[in-house]
Amino acid sequence: MVAVSLRAAGVAASAYVRRPGQRLPCLFRRAFSDDDDDDDAPPPPARVALAQVRSTMNKTENMAAVSKCAALASAGGASFLCLPECFAFMGQSAKETVEEAEDIFPSRAPDGAPRTGIIDALRSFAVEHNLWISAGGMHERTTCGEEKVFNTHFVLRPDGSLAGLYRKANLYDVSIPHRGIDLRESATTVPGSLGTVLVRDTPLGTVGLTTSYDVRFPEMYSALADAGADCVLVPSAFTVPTGAAHWSVLLRARAAEGQCYVFAAAQVGVHGPRRRSYGHSMAVDPWGEVAADAGGYGGLQRVAR
Repeated sequence: MVAVSLRAAGVAASAYVRRPGQRLPCLFRRAFSDDDDDDDAPPPPARVALAQVRSTMNKTENMAAVSKCAALASAGGASFLCLPECFAFMGQSAKETVEEAEDIFPSRAPDGAPRTGIIDALRSFAVEHNLWISAGGMHERTTCGEEKVFNTHFVLRPDGSLAGLYRKANLYDVSIPHRGIDLRESATTVPGSLGTVLVRDTPLGTVGLTTSYDVRFPEMYSALADAGADCVLVPSAFTVPTGAAHWSVLLRARAAEGQCYVFAAAQVGVHGPRRRSYGHSMAVDPWGEVAADAGGYGGLQRVAR
């Protein structure tokens, strides 16, 4: 296992990343034995950057923060940048969320000129900084006739091409009055189809795609591991109460159960009068150990080993 520097939006941490081609059973050899029966020279380590941002209703400022994260990731030698859920826009109402949704696939304006927006900006960041980018949770326009969106997690290659796409299937409909939580994602979002979405041949090996609330459904992660995922991405915007109670334990459980790495980029801080996010962008190894924790809401800035 290789120490990897993670740096995004001024928050530093470090994690461990599986070398491409490394077999998971060697984790147990590392844990219980000093023997190393692999005489081959190891391939170069991969570096992954986990962004931790505080998105608002201002898309321009949000994408400027993403641009900064991409530059920091590249400067730190990362080949893969993970963005959190709602990285481009965090609305305060269902109407705003629907109005600000964009297309994932290329489209053109009525005059024939290419449209510009979130996807175009991310492609330019990927190309400029030679990065794989996990864009974890963008509001995508639907064609189903409803005034709703998809919550779409997609991955771009360093040439800007689309490597994979997953539309969030498990929507966050939770009401906990005594905790001040009453969120209905289904009011704005159409669920995607359940299934395993893998992106292969990345610097991190085979990557499984999930989003936020999915982490509460272990069978989804077991299916990804069974399908060959070396690591799973969990871009999120957990609330402060649920994050404090469950964030770390859920990520650690999914990693240990699936014997794969889990990388979870997170929103942090106050987004508006009705929404705060827990933060703690986190990397967890297949043993269930937290290898990196970027700190969270409330002023904590912890730098892990």
